[in-house]
Amino acid sequence: MMRRRKQSGQSIVEFAIVLPFLVLLIIGMVETAFALRSYLYVNTACREGIRFAARGRYTDVDAARWMLASGGYTRLGQQQVPFFRTTEPEPNTGIIITRIPIQANGTIGQQIRYITGTITLIEGGNISTVPISQNYSRVSTEVNIERHRNETIAINQQRVAQGYEALDNQVVVVEVFYAHRTIWNYEPLGFPRVLNLYARSVMRVVSDARQTQ
Repeated sequence: MMRRRKQSGQSIVEFAIVLPFLVLLIIGMVETAFALRSYLYVNTACREGIRFAARGRYTDVDAARWMLASGGYTRLGQQQVPFFRTTEPEPNTGIIITRIPIQANGTIGQQIRYITGTITLIEGGNISTVPISQNYSRVSTEVNIERHRNETIAINQQRVAQGYEALDNQVVVVEVFYAHRTIWNYEPLGFPRVLNLYARSVMRVVSDARQTQ
């Protein structure tokens, strides 16, 4: 009888030791699942945006609206609100659509940008939401414009050699910035409450393709 009591007491102690790690594991799995869901939504919105932005009959405003609508709705307190929000309540999304004209001879024109929404900044543990601007675009550092220029020149050389007209191109870049908020507050542990997610899609469009679609 005493032996059974000792074994029971030992099991309780072992469970008490393991329980915090199990709780942390479950919390981590839940947080990771929600973060992955948000990342998938951001990537889906980016792909939808580039499809619309690359078509001649849609404006960048139309593309941005479609991207925002692609996330559907979610619960925020007692409200049902869009998953992607560029305005109140609690804006969490910024969109930058950049168009880079490339003439048939390879000359790169001036970039044209459509910008809407906000971006969340984390500085020294402080979280602030500010209107997004072109300063946050990563096009100049992460998109190889020179490669698209060289491809445009090479394709036009082939077209001219085959007796066709050389065509201007345009590189369209869609960037989505999303502030994913964690379910629980980990700031006392030194972790930020917001995880900034980013997605980018790039497409080179031939000028006559935009006109005929």
